Amino acid sequence: MTERLRGRMSRRTFLRLILLGGIGVTAGVAELGARPIGVARFLSWRARGAAMRLTGQDAVVGLGHCPTYADDVLGCLTETWDLAGMPDVRGKRVLVKPNLIDFIAGYPITTATPVVAAVVDLLRQRGAGEIVVGDGPGFRRDAGPVVEACGLAGALADRKIPFVDLNYDDPRPVAPQDGWFFHARQLWLPRHVREAELIVSVPKLKTHHWAGVSLSLKNLFGIVPGARYGWPKNMLHFNGITASILGLYQTVRPVVAVVDGIVGMEADGPLFGAEVAHGLLAVGADPVAVDVTCAGLMGIARTAAPHLDVARWAGVGQAERIELRGAAADKLRRQYQPPPAV
Repeated sequence: MTERLRGRMSRRTFLRLILLGGIGVTAGVAELGARPIGVARFLSWRARGAAMRLTGQDAVVGLGHCPTYADDVLGCLTETWDLAGMPDVRGKRVLVKPNLIDFIAGYPITTATPVVAAVVDLLRQRGAGEIVVGDGPGFRRDAGPVVEACGLAGALADRKIPFVDLNYDDPRPVAPQDGWFFHARQLWLPRHVREAELIVSVPKLKTHHWAGVSLSLKNLFGIVPGARYGWPKNMLHFNGITASILGLYQTVRPVVAVVDGIVGMEADGPLFGAEVAHGLLAVGADPVAVDVTCAGLMGIARTAAPHLDVARWAGVGQAERIELRGAAADKLRRQYQPPPAV
């Protein structure tokens, strides 16, 4: 039975899922109402994943080569956005969600301001009805100092675009839209997340010592309001990082991805890793496909990022049938030093 359930999932990920399924009610999970997964749910995940691999549509990921932030980031992003066949944003309320977890001088932690600015400019050019940039840092109780320190505050002021601290943005309870990973009675989310008609996840390309990689899906941790769940949002860890990443993604869709890999981070990510001059922008309407692609371009196997392995196995997004367009993938491959074992 175990081998049939596991299929091609890595042993490490399968064991984590078993642990996830057996988690009891802890301080952070009580509100979420976590329950054991059970054999039936494992089998339903496997069937859904098989159907996605056999009959699901191919996902398109656009790859752009932008060597430095001094280059034409907007031009590269615009070309790559169009190649990826991104959705029409005309008249829509759009939340741009960068990674602003913290600012530590000398470390490429945050999404670079030129990339966030280019996303805002592109959305405005394409006729978005309302554009807001927001994040809820996991360590800083006030996002303001991070926004100032990384230079984003000035760029947004120049464009008359508001920044919203999602940690305090009128959190209200919502019912998760899909109970695959969050067996939740309710999940509190900020107003601008609840009201967004499109969320553009704009992460920094990084390794992560618990999740393997920190990309567009992991970036969604910043939409969970600290004012409700505290810092550093251990509720998500108690629920299980893999389950929380995929549960959030399924609850707040539609989410699209623009990954800032112009300069990435390797080794001891997501805070103290080393800089990698990568020159990559990755864009797509399927964040799972984008993150699987980016992990591959980092030289990190999907199985080393459990949430990507589980997404493939359970049919959450398209993890295998991916069409790459734009810059040649072979020229954008790097070998990142993996995060230290934990």
